[in-house]
Amino acid sequence: MKAASRSRPLEDQDALLSEPASPCGVVEAKPRGAIIAAEISQQLKWGTRGGYAARGVVYLVVGILAVLAAVGSTQAENTRGALLEILTQPLGDVLLAVVGIGLAAFGLWRFAQSIGDLDDHGSDAKGLLLRFFLFCSGVIHMGLAAFVVSLLFAIGGGGGGSGDPTSGWLTWLFGQAWGRWVALGLCLVPVGIGLAHLYKGWSAGYEKYLDLDRDKMKMVRPVCSLGLIARGVIFIVIGVLAFYAGGIYDASSAPGLEDALSYIQGLPFGTLLLLLVALGLVAFAGYCFVEAAYRRIRMGSVTISDPTPQ
Repeated sequence: MKAASRSRPLEDQDALLSEPASPCGVVEAKPRGAIIAAEISQQLKWGTRGGYAARGVVYLVVGILAVLAAVGSTQAENTRGALLEILTQPLGDVLLAVVGIGLAAFGLWRFAQSIGDLDDHGSDAKGLLLRFFLFCSGVIHMGLAAFVVSLLFAIGGGGGGSGDPTSGWLTWLFGQAWGRWVALGLCLVPVGIGLAHLYKGWSAGYEKYLDLDRDKMKMVRPVCSLGLIARGVIFIVIGVLAFYAGGIYDASSAPGLEDALSYIQGLPFGTLLLLLVALGLVAFAGYCFVEAAYRRIRMGSVTISDPTPQ
């Protein structure tokens, strides 16, 4: 019995994680590697949350500019135009650098979601399609992060507000001898992403990823749903315009976000429609901020929720 009361060697104690004792009074041991992995995952969550917040900032600027365009004060801009607008503000280079880091973090998170299937979409046809859309989102946001670098360091290609990642790869494809037909097929990608947004917003499918109680969920639901539906409409319009551009126009006509907003403004009751979509983009920014604060973030087998009380 004396041996049982003898203290453990130091190296054995280091291998233990402070956990409640089992019913038998034995402390569960965890390998040091698992403890370190959990700590790293806990740190990585802040980069991911920062990525969601950075995306929210970009779409907040896009939405505000679209609202101003609807009332005739300025013209609608795409995400790159929004980044340029941030650069013109006081301490704009600092703000833009922070946003750029967040966008890069968000792009990496999208790649992890897609390749690692961190949200358990599965490997059936639907799951693979959703993971493909997540991968496309990663490409787009890494492209935006690269654009931020080009602006901050005056690298060629960062001077204009026209074009965005969607427009960029379509323009390249339209310029190839074989690319027009491939581009026409790939125009279905933004349409598919848009339809997925519409369904997610209408069905409130995002709720299972948010660590919120019923009352708070009820408060944020209208904003989140409106934002997703508005962004879905934008993606569908971009896909339709891209298909039309691929069949009719030359490579320089590949459309982007600002083209979709301008097209909406040109419809009957276009000013009202643009205002509604613009407010929807502001709501989407709100959805991004909600995700930044409350999304359940899974790093491999570790699920990280916001630790603050609900």
